[in-house]
Amino acid sequence: MKTRQFSRLIAGLSACLAILVASSPNRAADTKADIKWDTKRTAPPEDLDELKALQARVKSVVDKCTPCTVAITIGFGAGSGVIVSEDGLVLTAAHVIAGEPKFGDKGSGYEPNKDCTIILHDGKRVKGKTLGINDRADSGMVKITDKGPKDGKWPFIPMSKSADLKSGQWVVSLGHPGGPKSGRAPVARLGQMEPPEKHKIHTAGGFLVSNCTLVGGDSGGPLYDLDGNVIGIHSRIGLSLATNVHVPSDKFKLEWDKLVAGEVIGRQPKPPAAVVGVVFPEDENDDAWVSEVDDEGPAAKAGLKAGDTITKFNGEQVKSVKKFRELIKDKKPGEVVKLAVRRGTEVLNLSITLGKRGT
Repeated sequence: MKTRQFSRLIAGLSACLAILVASSPNRAADTKADIKWDTKRTAPPEDLDELKALQARVKSVVDKCTPCTVAITIGFGAGSGVIVSEDGLVLTAAHVIAGEPKFGDKGSGYEPNKDCTIILHDGKRVKGKTLGINDRADSGMVKITDKGPKDGKWPFIPMSKSADLKSGQWVVSLGHPGGPKSGRAPVARLGQMEPPEKHKIHTAGGFLVSNCTLVGGDSGGPLYDLDGNVIGIHSRIGLSLATNVHVPSDKFKLEWDKLVAGEVIGRQPKPPAAVVGVVFPEDENDDAWVSEVDDEGPAAKAGLKAGDTITKFNGEQVKSVKKFRELIKDKKPGEVVKLAVRRGTEVLNLSITLGKRGT
């Protein structure tokens, strides 16, 4: 099919979908009984009957999945999510519940077990708690703490194996573009895993990429296959509105127990800095002479005194405060270092067991 024809067909399909989702079930398209849309199909519909079959399939996904697609608000931020277990576990994006990292941050300041609000598709609000996240994968989990509507249980959508997705496979995005709005159910958009002419699923750094249009507020929302299973969670918009990035469902499964336990995966804690317990001159280029000594610190215990000048660090010349800091920065608390110290006309050799900041 020519590119122009394909573009017109997709435009017409999007319009049909918008009308269909807004309409009542009694106004569903009259698709021929003998035409069923193959949920694994990657090609576009070739005629009106196939277009209606795809439309009917999309409507069934939207009807099934809308009750389990939610909005999440925490503080002043809002995003989307999806209920994936009867006990109220909700998948979302890490940045929805942890906030966007600030420029220059080397790790998240996120802590689990924070209060949040879950807004259901009908506008009802229930309480929730944040669980674990993976900073790098942008995956996150929330637990609804209120009881579910049916014997305490929540309706949920199963997760499918994202590794089984095919290039060009048709998918449905649900979410809350622009944030949750009163009286508006989650918004549906239709797309494909990648342009049909490619031969392998489009991934970027372990993420899925689709052309389902996303905007702010959709983050954390679900990407569904046409069987109505969760295959991914919206992470971010790519270089264009037609290039959108999703966390694969398989990534959540791989780290499931850690997320449920509230762990912060991928955070590399900064090791405590090693210290000697002295104060140097403010001028970094000055000699490494000691102006003050912490009475309870490692230096005092080793015999270092105010007025001493450190001349060697593990045998290497120390000609400035800056050089001393360079030599100690990679050392760890508990390591023993040897210092050559000039005290008046005397040179002393001292062994110091490094301490850590705050102790």
